[in-house]
Amino acid sequence: MANNFLDLYFERIKYLQSPKVNLQTLRDLHLLHLRHIPYENIDVFCHQGVKLDRETLTRKILLRQRGGYCFEQNGLFFMALAELGFKCQSNMARVHRNRPQPGGRTHHINLVELEGHTWICDVGFGGSGFREPLMLQADVEVEQLGEIYRLHQSDEHGFYLQKKMEQEWQPLYTFKIERALPIDLHMANFYTSKSPDHVFLDAIMGTRMTARGRVTLLDHTFKVFDLTRGTLEKETVTDFAAYLGNLKEHLGVQLNEAEQALLQTRFATLKPPES
Repeated sequence: MANNFLDLYFERIKYLQSPKVNLQTLRDLHLLHLRHIPYENIDVFCHQGVKLDRETLTRKILLRQRGGYCFEQNGLFFMALAELGFKCQSNMARVHRNRPQPGGRTHHINLVELEGHTWICDVGFGGSGFREPLMLQADVEVEQLGEIYRLHQSDEHGFYLQKKMEQEWQPLYTFKIERALPIDLHMANFYTSKSPDHVFLDAIMGTRMTARGRVTLLDHTFKVFDLTRGTLEKETVTDFAAYLGNLKEHLGVQLNEAEQALLQTRFATLKPPES
């Protein structure tokens, strides 16, 4: 690419400071990434697959103002951290959220060694994800804009990332401290983006953090959460032109003509929204 990767990344997430290898920079980058780069699986839903190389991620996310799902998001974040000089490693997690049994290791997270501690960074988990890096320590509750998370240690699964929902700790995912090699990420990405039995091929999903909460998308339904007020606005959109407008307004996703044509064809296959 003609421009410096970090310059493009900082412009994309609107980071205006002078970065340093410290906790404040890590927190700032994590939060700004979540606010300005939406989680979305439109390419997977449209059966286009996902590539994880630096050039593809730069072109798609940084230059064309698209988002991506976990392997793209956390892959891009890892590249930025590594180029800045952070000591980081990729890791794989098993998703438990909304599943009767834990899934395979198909979620990409990053671990950062900094200031004598290990920090979990995850800018690619969607609507249940945390905003700022979490220190790797067991059974310490962390509140972020009214949402409460903790890590709970398990002999079987390593660490559970849990979120308190209606006064109960719900598991989001589990992971062990074990470096994921590039081939591990590519194999898991191939499964999640190509397997016909994976939910990403049958549903449109999106999330973007805001200063006051988050916006989420599931198929026809956009939800705007204001966590500071405890309010929720919900809109169901079935008209495709209006849908494209909502993608741009709420998630910041702008599709070119070819992408719009692909999405329109797949959009017609979604189940009608419940009345």
